[in-house]
Amino acid sequence: MKLEAATAGLTADDIATVWRIPKGTVYRYAHQHGWRRYTHVGRAYYHPDDVTTTLDQLAKEER
Repeated sequence: MKLEAATAGLTADDIATVWRIPKGTVYRYAHQHGWRRYTHVGRAYYHPDDVTTTLDQLAKEER
């Protein structure tokens, strides 16, 4: 896997910080919504499109 591809994803820490949600919630959403993920050097990265699609949809439902 190319290094560029590995750095393009978001970690659970990134997602929790940006969206201000607990890391456990990040893992739950990833599982429930089937986020694509890959690992690089022992760290999981989630596909940004999956993350934003889910979190944007959930935000709309809260309104």
